[in-house]
Amino acid sequence: MALPSELDLVIGAQFRAPITGAGSQGYRWLATVTGDADAVEVRTVGVPPAGDSPGVGSYPRELQIDARRAGTATVELALTHAGGRVREQHRMVVRVTETAS
Repeated sequence: MALPSELDLVIGAQFRAPITGAGSQGYRWLATVTGDADAVEVRTVGVPPAGDSPGVGSYPRELQIDARRAGTATVELALTHAGGRVREQHRMVVRVTETAS
């Protein structure tokens, strides 16, 4: 999975990107936001495809970052097992501005 290490957004914009899913193996995404943490809202979401029964396989996931106010935030993502093992890590610097430059 390739995520940018830097991202520029305008207030009100949303960044979306597919990310690894490994819920069936006991992993979940943990997001930590530092710096101007209230400049962004970060979510990892995913919905099983229609027709799949719960608990079968790992469903695709998506990273969503909403630009809320001007500032610079650092987003640290870690695909972490319930036992604490980290399978993947990503770090992004997100700059939010009032208008496009």
